[in-house]
Amino acid sequence: MSTQAENRKVVDGFWGDLDSGPPTGKALEAWKDWFAEDAVWEMPFAPEPLAKTVPGRQLIGHFIDWFFKSVPDLKIDSLVVHDTTDPELFVLELHGEATVTQNGHVYANTYCTHMRIRGGKVVLIREYFDPNIVEQAFGVEVIAEGMSQVMAAAGLEVSK
Repeated sequence: MSTQAENRKVVDGFWGDLDSGPPTGKALEAWKDWFAEDAVWEMPFAPEPLAKTVPGRQLIGHFIDWFFKSVPDLKIDSLVVHDTTDPELFVLELHGEATVTQNGHVYANTYCTHMRIRGGKVVLIREYFDPNIVEQAFGVEVIAEGMSQVMAAAGLEVSK
């Protein structure tokens, strides 16, 4: 099997594990294993105070914990995965919709996502999405509290 085909299996497994919504408990911990130790989750258009970069598997895990608790009914649809000429890089189009638990607002956003797979692990997720939708659905206060929780869980101080 080619490197690209092996890496495509990782992409498909990663998203397939979300078919029934965000995993919880042991399934969530197993889902985090898709990430390499040095993985990076980038969100270049993220509104303040949402982190634009979440470096490392441990911090990504804490970020995922907060995000999935905030949108436990998250449904991903319209997922299209595009192979590229780089066997490690995939470009995805998808839409996600959920209700934000902290305020009851509907979050519905469309994403263009780059995923880089190496050695059977996700080493990069770069998500492009509409930051206005994130800010309207979550609100600055919910995002700030979430980022504080993520940093505290990782044992890091939050800059004010």
